Amino acid sequence: MLKRPFTAEEAQQKRLHYLKAIYLIVLAVSSIYILKFNFEYHLHQYNPTLLTSWLLTAIIPPVLLYYFRSFFYSAVSVCLFATTLLMYLLYLSGGVDAPGIFWLSAVPLVWAILLQVVGAVSGYAVVLGCMAWFWYLKGINAGPNVIAEYGNYAYEKSFNVITFLTFSAFTTHHFIRGEEKLNRKLQEQNNDVENLLRVLLHDIANTLSTMTYNLIKAREEQENLPAHNELDKIERAVEDINNLLTQVRHLKAVKDGKTEMPLKPVSLAIVLNEVFEKSEPMATQKGIKIALDLTRDKMVVHGEKTILSNVVLLNLMNNAVKFSHPGNRIDLRAYSTESSAIIEIQDYGIGIPDDLMENLFSLNSATTRVGTQGEKGTGYGMPLVREYLQMMGGSIQVSSREVDHKDHPRGTKVILKMPLVTQ
Repeated sequence: MLKRPFTAEEAQQKRLHYLKAIYLIVLAVSSIYILKFNFEYHLHQYNPTLLTSWLLTAIIPPVLLYYFRSFFYSAVSVCLFATTLLMYLLYLSGGVDAPGIFWLSAVPLVWAILLQVVGAVSGYAVVLGCMAWFWYLKGINAGPNVIAEYGNYAYEKSFNVITFLTFSAFTTHHFIRGEEKLNRKLQEQNNDVENLLRVLLHDIANTLSTMTYNLIKAREEQENLPAHNELDKIERAVEDINNLLTQVRHLKAVKDGKTEMPLKPVSLAIVLNEVFEKSEPMATQKGIKIALDLTRDKMVVHGEKTILSNVVLLNLMNNAVKFSHPGNRIDLRAYSTESSAIIEIQDYGIGIPDDLMENLFSLNSATTRVGTQGEKGTGYGMPLVREYLQMMGGSIQVSSREVDHKDHPRGTKVILKMPLVTQ
């Protein structure tokens, strides 16, 4: 059924192995009933519809999967064709009086496994609609009943019960085993991330200790020189990294429920001027101008200064520079409302495609892309920005256009909202 490789992430998210199993089971079970209609009941007149439905079920899903590499379309086609085939078999067998009417309960189950919540809801709607149709036919005494005319109802009911229980047992067992395997894999990945984080924090801390020692020695050797501008910048950078490591350790403790994020009054003007100073060299190197606009209002917010500066705002400014063309401008402005401080970062670069905007804050979706001069990223920045903002009681809103529009220029606009400290 599958001839092209799928990544582990796609198989995990789209439940490809469930699709393959259900596809084969549906073909096998429906084949049994088609054979019964032909060789046990000798009702060949229904073959055009039965065989056409079976062939569509057999051919369309793998074609969609092979040529379009689309799990969704393939899964929808399996659900629709298999359900149509089931409905027709039940219709021929007497509708609500069919010995296998309980097969309808498999519809929401299968749809839910393949299409999750949307599938489950759709499956229930289909079942309700089908039952209403069957009851209507019974009320007007319409529709065939080949079991009453050609078969043994008690035997057929027993046969359907055994077949249905076999189908349900296999499908449920396969689903549970798959979920257990997936959970083990996720746990292993989580453990790998935890171990990597511990190693990074430990090794970076040791490296910074060495850098701090060498920086002190360099200062002592150059203490008689008139200026220490470069050493000052290096010292501030080392201090920022040390503070950031401290906050990452603290964040892990917060996530583990061992402590809380320490929020203190932070001057937004001071933070934004520091961010401007740190962002300007990279922007200047790319020929981009940053325009800083601050109101004279005293804007003091609840937050953590290092995280707000180095993780949230600097990350957003780096993105703005990264996706702007040389010669563009970036507007960084802040103002206050009655209870909140508003920070706006507007660039006039390439914008964000709609498909990336939908998953901008998702850690499980691929959102990374290169900048206008080939700059690389990880795709983890925006999810972390939102998570830190939420921890500080803030929020983020992103809008973007890839072309100029009367309501929004080309580029990306990020609006941050943070609570002001009440006097």
